[in-house]
Parts: sequence; C-alpha cells; structure tokens
Amino acid sequence: MKEQNSFIQYISLSANHIFRRKSHTKDTQETAAAAAATAAAQVQPYNVINRSLSDMTVSTFGSSSISDQDDDDDDDNDFTPIPSASSSTIDSSCHHKDEPWRLHPYHVNNRSEYFFQDRDEKQHDNDNCSVSIERDSYGFKRPTQWIKLEHLRQFDAYYQPILDSQLLKWKAMMHNAWPAADSIKLRKNVRQGIPSEFRSEAWLHYSGAKSKMEANPELYQALVQTAMLMGDHNEHAEIIQRDLHRTFPDNEHFACVGNNGSMLDIESNPKLQSLRRILLAFSLHSPQIGYCQSLNYLAGFFLLFCKTEQDAFWMLVTTVHDYLPENMYDVTMEGANIDQSVLMMLAHEHMPEIYNKISSSAGCFWQDSNKTNKGLPPITLVTSHWFLTMFINILPIETVLRIWDCVFVEGYSIMFQTALTIMKMNSEKIAAVQDSIEIFQILQNMPRRLIDCHQFMNMQPEFLRKESF
Repeated sequence: MKEQNSFIQYISLSANHIFRRKSHTKDTQETAAAAAATAAAQVQPYNVINRSLSDMTVSTFGSSSISDQDDDDDDDNDFTPIPSASSSTIDSSCHHKDEPWRLHPYHVNNRSEYFFQDRDEKQHDNDNCSVSIERDSYGFKRPTQWIKLEHLRQFDAYYQPILDSQLLKWKAMMHNAWPAADSIKLRKNVRQGIPSEFRSEAWLHYSGAKSKMEANPELYQALVQTAMLMGDHNEHAEIIQRDLHRTFPDNEHFACVGNNGSMLDIESNPKLQSLRRILLAFSLHSPQIGYCQSLNYLAGFFLLFCKTEQDAFWMLVTTVHDYLPENMYDVTMEGANIDQSVLMMLAHEHMPEIYNKISSSAGCFWQDSNKTNKGLPPITLVTSHWFLTMFINILPIETVLRIWDCVFVEGYSIMFQTALTIMKMNSEKIAAVQDSIEIFQILQNMPRRLIDCHQFMNMQPEFLRKESF
C-alpha cells in the first residue's frame, strides 16, 4: 500500500508536466521583446536582457482546444506509437516472411534476414551488404548499415501508394479551411500521416507557432540582428559554432565535408548558416535556456521541413516552450529527469518484469523521500536521449515524422506511448539476456531498424490502448 501511494503521489506531481501545454512566461516575453528593441535601436547588444518593449508580445496561443487525452475518441485503436525491431544480438522480430520489412505485432519467433548482425567494421567492409551512399528524398544517407537496401526499396514501393492516398484525403479535408484540432477525422488522418505537401503548414497551424509568428512578425529578424551585433559577447556562440558541424553530417543539405574529405567553410553552406542564426536567436529569445546540445537537431530538423528559416525558428520556440517539459534543456535538466522518472514508473506499473531487468537496484526509486532521482535505472542514459532529441537520429526519418505529426495535434504524451511500445515490443529479448550491456544494445540499435512506420503507428501493447494518456 505504501508503494502504491508513493507511486500515485509521484504520478500526480508529474501529471501537469506530461499533459500541459505551456505558454511563455512574462519574463520570456519581456526578454524577447527587449532583444528586438535593442536590435532596432542598434544599442549595446549585450545589455538587451535588461530592456523591455511593452508593445511587442509573444502570443500565448497553445491550441487549448486540443485534448491530450483521447478517452472520448472512437478511433483510439487506430493509433499506436512505435513498436520496434530486434536487437542484432538476439533472435529477430515481428516481420513478414515474404516482405521482411513489414511488422507483425509481437510475434518473435524466427530469425529474419531483415537486419544485419553486429560485426566489426573490417568484416562489414568485406561482405556483400556494404553501406550504400544512396540518399532518401530528404537528403539523408539510406541506413543500409542497419537495413538491407533491397528492403528499403521494397518499403518505398509499399509506402508510396499510402502517401498518394493520404494526399487525396488531405486535399479533400483541406478544401475550405483547417479542421478543428479536436476533430476525430483530423486525428485519424494525422495518425495515418500528414502528406509532405501539408506537413509544414499543419505543424505551424496546430502547434500554435504560426499564431506566435503573426503576433511578432519582426521579432526573429530583430533577434538575428542583435545576435550578429553581439558576436562573441553571446556566451553560447562558441559552442553553437562547434555544434554546427555535428548536426546531420550525413545529410547533403548540412554536409560540411568536401569530396576529398576536407572540411568546408560553414559560410559556404546556406543551411548551416540558417541553423546558426536560429540557434543564436533562440539563445536570446530564451535566455533561461540559452543553448543546449540536442537543440541543434531540433532546429536542423525544422529547417529541413519548414518552408522558411523564420518558420523553423518559431517551430523550435513553440516546441520547446509549449510541448516539452519545463527545464528540459536548462542546466538542471529537471524536465528530462522528470520524463525519465515517469517513464520508469509506467514501466514498473505495466511491465514489472522488464523494469526489474533494467533496474539496477531493488525497490522503487521514487520512494526516495528527498526526490533526488539518484536511483534512476542506468538504462535512462539511453531513453533520456530519445526524449531530448524527440527520436531524431534514433528512429528512421519517416517514423520520426509520423510521431511528430501526432505530437503537434495529440500532445506530448505520444512520446511516452512511443517509448513504452519500444520497450514492450522488445520485452522477450530483454528478458532473455543477462548482461546489462546487451540491454543497452537492444534499446540503442533496435529503433534504427524500424522503417515500417505505417504499420508501426498501428501497433501498441494492450495496456497502452486502455491507458488514458
């Protein structure tokens, strides 16, 4: 009973963190406006944080009409975030016999040819499954180190008719105006994927980023001008500059390595210049965060899929402030710790055998009266990265896009459903190993092979279908 009460209390403390959609604080509004005012006046840029401009405000539109809980929806079973494929060290997964890239729910029997086995790089170079340099439509190298190229192409052939069908549905649905965010029809279509032709505008509209941008049409340029004037006076400028080269180095739009292997000047790459401006502007807009690694991936991702640099900036601002936990990226990373606490408690509640396997100590870490979270299982070193990057560089690109489609309409709880489904789908593999390192490998490697995003979004454990996220 004591354990149950502790669990309920801890969940209650975290409930708002999971489901709320925050608006900017007054301090953030004043800081952002101050940066714009300072840039316009071309005064000393490093004093901007102490200034304010009352007539420039940040909209607090947060799509309040969207319910993050789908208890009343009739189509809950249509959506299931993320199951996963097998670890390369364990028996393989739930895949179709003739179409090995297709997923089947929780049938873990025969070894599939879908995955490469772990091997050292020298052996990998000598076999007939060498890494291809073929790229997808977004400029990323095809992940042939994880999935055979023939299976990637098979999936493309399977998925294209689905994309074509979705485009027709969205054109019909969007004939007059954007549907209400809590529309069952909209949610069902979002769960089936937003077509690339509509994705950028849909994200902007349903997230509330467009409303913020329209309320402050000149703010981004003012922040950029201020950042340029500040130069090295911005304490985050150096690390931002350093991280530019690390952002999607395998993507042709962000590549900073020449054909001869030499490093190219960032000034020669328009996407990297845009990324730098966005991150510098964000550091002024949100000084309580400034800059933190992982933000470069979020900003870079938005740059790939938004039509303009300003759109990408406002999507970053909205995502960090209205969707992700408070203090997710500040020096305390309290929000990230709370995320992992909630995830581990849900795993303990619904998958106790897996929790016991991944937990390094007996008992429940949340019973610590000091709430220090020192007892978080080591596996959270892996799962925290899932949340910090919102599965970028964790899952295949199409799967990430499908998850983000749902985040901006359904809410942040999709992240927990995604993580729990990954863990549940690999429960037999995790239970079969003894070494904690192998568990790390399962949860690190398995998501990279999950290309069947369409089926993936329609799979989930039974307990998630009943959970009122």
